[in-house]
Amino acid sequence: MMIQRDGARGRWSASAWRGLLLGGAALLLSAQAAQAEWRRAETANFLVHGEGSEGDLRRHAARLERFDALLRRQLNVPPMDGARKLPVYLVYTNKELRQVNPNLAEGVAGFYSASETDVYAVLNRRSGDDILFHEYAHHFMFQNFPGGYPGWFTEGFAEFFMTASVDNADKVTVGYFNPGRLRTLNEVDWIPVEQLLTSRPRDLENRRARSAFYAQSWLLTHYMFMDAGRRRGLDAYLAAVARGTPPVEALRTHLGHTPDSLEAALKAYLRGTMNYAEIRMAETGSAMRFQTLPASADRMLLDSLNIRYPKSDAEALALLQKVRTDAARHPADRLALVTLGRAELNWGDAAAGEAALAQALVVAPEDSEALQLLAGARIKAGDDAPDMRAQRYVEAQAYLARALQADPTDYRIYLALARIRRIADSYPNDNDLQTWRLAVAYAPQVMSARAQAADALLQVDRRAEAAAMLTPMANNPHGGENVERARALLDQIRAETGEVASD
Repeated sequence: MMIQRDGARGRWSASAWRGLLLGGAALLLSAQAAQAEWRRAETANFLVHGEGSEGDLRRHAARLERFDALLRRQLNVPPMDGARKLPVYLVYTNKELRQVNPNLAEGVAGFYSASETDVYAVLNRRSGDDILFHEYAHHFMFQNFPGGYPGWFTEGFAEFFMTASVDNADKVTVGYFNPGRLRTLNEVDWIPVEQLLTSRPRDLENRRARSAFYAQSWLLTHYMFMDAGRRRGLDAYLAAVARGTPPVEALRTHLGHTPDSLEAALKAYLRGTMNYAEIRMAETGSAMRFQTLPASADRMLLDSLNIRYPKSDAEALALLQKVRTDAARHPADRLALVTLGRAELNWGDAAAGEAALAQALVVAPEDSEALQLLAGARIKAGDDAPDMRAQRYVEAQAYLARALQADPTDYRIYLALARIRRIADSYPNDNDLQTWRLAVAYAPQVMSARAQAADALLQVDRRAEAAAMLTPMANNPHGGENVERARALLDQIRAETGEVASD
C-alpha cells in the first residue's frame, strides 16, 4: 500500500503547539435543536441519515465523499462499482448514540460496527469529522487492502488520515496533527517500541497505555508516510510481518532500526518540525439523491439499530414494549413494520413478527431487510424442528433469492445462503465456495464471515486461500473471539505449507 504525495507542503512544530494545548483553549459549539424530520442522502459510496435540513445533510455527505476521494487518490484505488454503500447515522447527542448502542463507554462520540448483522457508522455530528474519518479509514483499508497488518499500522493509518481537512473547494490537507494525541505524546509515558510493534489496543493493561499506543501509532505512521525512502521500507516491513517474520527482525532488516533506535528517532522527529501536505483536488460534484424518511423514523430509526445488540431480559422486554407502542402509531409504515418484526422475532411473538414482516412486503414488496428476516425465521423454524428442516430451508431460500434480486451487494444474504447449504451432503461444492467468497468480498471487514469462509475452504484443502481469509483476522487490532482461533489455524497452515499466500 503506497501513499502518494503531491502539492504544497506545510510545517508545524510540535513544541510550538505545546503551550496552546496545555492552555486548554476551548471551542464552543452553538447548539442546534434537533429536527424531528429524518432524511437520507445517497451518494456514490454512502447512505447518510440525519435529522435537519437537506442542506445540512448535503454538507456532511459531501465531506465524506471528498474524504473517500482523498483516500483513493493517495492510495491509488480507483472508484469501485458495485460495492455496498456504507450506512452512516448522524445524531446530535451522546444520549442518542447510546440509544443505538447502550454499551458504549463514556466519552465515546461515535463508532463503527462491522458484524454479521450490519456494517455501519454512527456519529455525534457535534464532535467533528475526526472520529468518522478515523472509522471510515478502517473501513476503507479492509475494503481495499484486506491484509495482515500489525495493530499499530491499522490504527496509525486511521489516525494519520482522520485529521484531513476537506472543506476547501480547491485543495485538501493531510498529515496534520490531532491535539489529543500530541498531548499524550508529551505528557504520558510511552510504551516500549517492541510492545507497540506486537500489541493490539485490547492487549494493554490500562487506559494510559492504550492512549500511548494510539498516539505512538500515529507518530510512527506519520514518520513513515512523510518520507519517500521510509515509505518504501514500510511496504517491505509490512509484507514481511504478514508472512510471519517477527516484527523486531523485520524492523531491523527493512527499516534499519532496533526498537531503541526507532524510539530515539521518533522522539527527535516529534521535537522537530513536521511536514503536512496540501494537495490540489477539485470538487468531484458527485450526484446525491435525497429521501425524506417516514414519520416513524423520529422514534424508531435508532431503535431499529439498538434491537441488534444483546440485551438483558428486562432491557429486551422494555424495548419490545416501546417498539410495539411506536409501531402501533404507524400501521402502514415500512420502517415501523420491519422494526416491529425484528423485535418480535428476537424477544416476543414469532408469529406476530412474521405477520409484521409480511405486511411490510405489502407496503414494499422487495424490501431486502424484511425478506432476510423472514428467511431467518424460516431457518430457525427448521432448526427447531429437524424433521421439517429441509422444507423450511427451501422456504428460506425463496425469500433469500428475492432479497438477492433486490440488493445483490448485501453480504448478509450470501452468508445465509451459504449456511443453509451446510446440511447438504455435497457441501462445500464450488458454488458454496463462491458464495462464501462473495460474502467476504462485499464485507471484508466482518471477521466472522472470513472465519466461516476459511472453514469451508479448509474442508476442500484450499489452505493458501483459507490463509488469505484468516490473515486479516489474526492481525485485527481490536481483537475479538475469532482472533486466537485464526492465529492457531494460520500456524497450522504455515506448518503444513511453509508459507502463507499474500493478499
